[in-house]
This record gives sequence, C-alpha cells and structure tokens, in this order.
Amino acid sequence: MKNRLLLFGIFITNILVAQTVDVRSTVYQWNDLDAVKETGRERRQILEGTTTDLSHLSIHASTLEPGKAPHAPHSHADEEELIIVTAGKLKVTIDAQSKVIGPGSVAVALPGDIHGFENGGDVPVTYYIFRYKSKLPIDLDRSKQAGGSFIVDWNDIVFTPHDKGGIRHFFEKPTAMFSRFEMHVTTLNAGLKSHDPHTHRAEEVILLMKGNAEMQIAGNHLPASPGALIFLGSEIPHAIRNTGEEPCVYFAFQWQ
Repeated sequence: MKNRLLLFGIFITNILVAQTVDVRSTVYQWNDLDAVKETGRERRQILEGTTTDLSHLSIHASTLEPGKAPHAPHSHADEEELIIVTAGKLKVTIDAQSKVIGPGSVAVALPGDIHGFENGGDVPVTYYIFRYKSKLPIDLDRSKQAGGSFIVDWNDIVFTPHDKGGIRHFFEKPTAMFSRFEMHVTTLNAGLKSHDPHTHRAEEVILLMKGNAEMQIAGNHLPASPGALIFLGSEIPHAIRNTGEEPCVYFAFQWQ
C-alpha cells in the first residue's frame, strides 16, 4: 500500500512539474517562429509559461486578413489582455468603446470586459497578444479606480527627444493584475546603447518595432531584428545596443 501511495505521489508531482513551464529570459526572433495557418489568419506562438510574478503568461502574434476577425467577442474572468499593433489597422472593441488603431498603438482589456478584434483596413494587420495572470489576487476595484480598460493611439503620444534618440511615454498606472504597469517606446540612435547592463526587480518585455539591435542578457549577446520579442526576468542583467545604421524603435514595458 505504501509503495502504491509513493508511486501515486511521484506521478502527481511529475504532472505538476510538467504543467509549470518557466519563461526563459532570451530573444524570441520573428523568423524563428512557426506560422500556423488558420481561417483568415496566421498565428505565431511566442512563449507560454510562468514567471516570478505571473502564474500564467502567453504571448502570440496574429496576422489577420482584410475583413476577418480571429474569433467572436469574449472576456476573461481572471486574465488581462494587452494588444500591440505592429502593421496595418486593427479595429478594437472593448465593451462600448471601439476604435481603429494603427502601428504602434496598444489596448488593454481588463478581466470581465468583453473585447474583440477585426481587420480595420484593406491590407493584412499584424498584432501581438499578451495574456497574463498575476500570482497575487486580482484587484478589480483598483483597476476601475484607474479608469478600467483603455486604448492608446500611437498618434496621440508625444515624442520627447533626448541625446540618445527619444522616448514616448504610453502609460504608467495600476490595473487589476498590477500595482504598477508602465509602458514606453524608445527611439535609440545608430551605434548607441541605451544604458550599461543593469537589473531591476520588475520583469520586463521589449518588442523591437524597427531597426536591428543586440540584446545583452546576463552573459549572452543576442541579435534582435524587427518583430523580435525579448523577455527579461526579475533581476536579470540586461542592456540593449543599436547595431544598425539607422535608429531602432522598441516598446519596453514592466510590471510589479
């Protein structure tokens, strides 16, 4: 009987371990992603697993044909969803709010809010979907006090130049999952690095929109080209350098 219980315990432990996939801190290159063809779109799964602060993180990119929608409007009871458009026009509807947004624009749908997407133009649209759930309890009141779900149009964001290029501040606010969620877009001039390698408690994602770069992650120096997504875990040393002959442009966002 004891042997059976021991074997059963080992079996359950193996299942739990198999279900926990830690997200690696690395560069996920666009050209390395498998494109799965579905009706009206191509879908590229980038990563899925757990992180220091998230019990679930899933990131994929979709390229949607004109006149198509990936699925019917829906909501998530216990996850938030972030959308970043990189090419074309996407019509985003969150509850009663609907807007067609272009490259560089973002939207955040909070738990319980019905949201849907469709191609809002006459050429294919490419966008990234980030779905995530915090390990801490969801705080819907906090998200409502901060304004709830929202859409940010690239054209509404002010560009502030500096000696290395410039920056666009998108938002810094609490959500249902995070006490602080911050996003900006950096323009980094050719041949420059943003800063020396550093660490911080907050996890971070970088999405390269334009240009070529080298990402230093711990002791590794990894190339990144347009469309590359970089995940940086908590306290991982990192830095980015423009390796091209023109400015590179990238999203950077972190949470805590």
